[in-house]
Amino acid sequence: MNYLWELMLQLKKQEVPEKSIRFQMPHEFSTYMELSSPYLNQKEVEEGAAVEINPYYRFYNIFKDFFQPDLKEFPKLRENLFHLIFHQLMQNDALSGMTREEYHKKLLYRDFTEHAFGTLASEAITLFNRDERETVLSGLLKQYETGSSLDLFKDMMEALIPNNIVYHSNQNSFEILVYIGVKKDKVIVEKMDFLIKMFVELPYHVDIYYEYHFGIMGMEETMLMDEIILC
Repeated sequence: MNYLWELMLQLKKQEVPEKSIRFQMPHEFSTYMELSSPYLNQKEVEEGAAVEINPYYRFYNIFKDFFQPDLKEFPKLRENLFHLIFHQLMQNDALSGMTREEYHKKLLYRDFTEHAFGTLASEAITLFNRDERETVLSGLLKQYETGSSLDLFKDMMEALIPNNIVYHSNQNSFEILVYIGVKKDKVIVEKMDFLIKMFVELPYHVDIYYEYHFGIMGMEETMLMDEIILC
């Protein structure tokens, strides 16, 4: 990491609270780097870490008078202002490179955390890691633009749920059968409930089969004794 915006992205990736880190003026720093990390190839940030940053690399006009050698008064005040200003600059730095879609995803995720979609949805979305949440939010934005579709639900399944097959029933056009080749547990059940509520519109109905496939007439690989579910 070398730039302030890279630090912001890393904090989000590690899910480290931004408020937990402390910005401070380094005693020694390189004129060619913004972040003064303990070692050059540092990739992770610990919660509560003190981050030393060169204020003159990009923000000389703001900090040129902050640490003059003859300035002795109010050292703690200047240290605290330095910390607070860089927190704001970090937010601005990250937003300056944010696309319109990323901004909308940020607002949408805030709606989830503030229970705009209900308590269960706000709890369920935390079951997905950061990359998976990005997929969910992108899918929801696409759904707002184009409307609900089974193809979108299948895309979400393929990206977020391991070893699955989605079937559309020939006998009932509103019936969806989903096979998931893993054992049923609380986490995957809650993930599936969330995806169905978010991406499957009425009047479709979804039946889910975990670990064992259901038998399909004419497909011998699904008609193995003791390895199928009868439905």
